Formats: sequence, C-alpha cells, structure tokens
Amino acid sequence: MLANAFRSAAKCLLRRAIRGRAGAVLLLVGLAGCRPAPVGGNAAPIPPQGVLGREEFVRVMTEVQLVEAVADKRIYRNDNERQRLAEAYNDVWARTGVSAATFDSSYTWWWGHPEAMKGVLRDVVDALKDMEVESNQGDAAGAEGNLKNRVAGDTPAPSTE
Repeated sequence: MLANAFRSAAKCLLRRAIRGRAGAVLLLVGLAGCRPAPVGGNAAPIPPQGVLGREEFVRVMTEVQLVEAVADKRIYRNDNERQRLAEAYNDVWARTGVSAATFDSSYTWWWGHPEAMKGVLRDVVDALKDMEVESNQGDAAGAEGNLKNRVAGDTPAPSTE
C-alpha cells in the first residue's frame, strides 16, 4: 500500500517536473544523484596498515600460485598431501618474510578491490611467465640433448642401441 502511494506521488512529481524547464533540470539533477558508485572501484587503491602493498602481494601471490600448481598436479601422490601442502606454505612464509595471517588479510583486502585485483593477477601471470622463461633458458644452456627446448636439426636423435 505504501509502495503504491509512493509510486503515485512519484508520477505526480514527474508530471509536474516535466512541465517546466526548471523542473526538468531539477529532475536531471535528482536522477544523477541516484547513480550508484562504480562497480570495480579504484584501480590503484592504497592498502591500509597491515595489508601488503601491491608489489609485495604480487611476489607472495606468485609463490602461492606455484604451491597451488604443485598441489593441483598431485606431485606429492604417495605422501600425506595436507602435510606437504602445509610445509610448502610454511616455506613460502619463511622465504618471503610474510606471515600467513598477513597474507590472509591482504588477500581479503585485495579481492575486495576487483579493479585493482585484475592488475595484480596480470602481474602474477607475468611473473610466472618470467620464471618459466628463466627456467627454460637454464635448461637450454646447461643440458645437452635437451629435447624439450631443442631447435630442429640442433640435437642428434637418441641412440637406438
């Protein structure tokens, strides 16, 4: 009932506003004030105290993605997977100097800023690609007969003896 009264009052105000120029301007100003905030938010927010900055979060997130990839590939098949995963995470926290609690709060904060998180994830992917390139260059430089990174005609065929 209250909704119907509101609708009829709004229709009445709309008709009156449309009749005059001042009313039209007033209507436009009123409608512009009702516009919601942008969905994605700021693309470069400044994290609060206790939350990792963008560069450090990207560095730690890259390490976490490597741990997750190993877990997804089930590299530790014959071991206690939970224990191995916990050890891998503890290794990340020790190497990066970031505690699990700080990472968790940072993770929550950054995912609360979707526009910024898009850039963070792009940076993580770029860092992973750089690691892959470095790994492949190391393999190619130090391993003779490397079939994975060879150039056609560069490596002799394996012996059939």
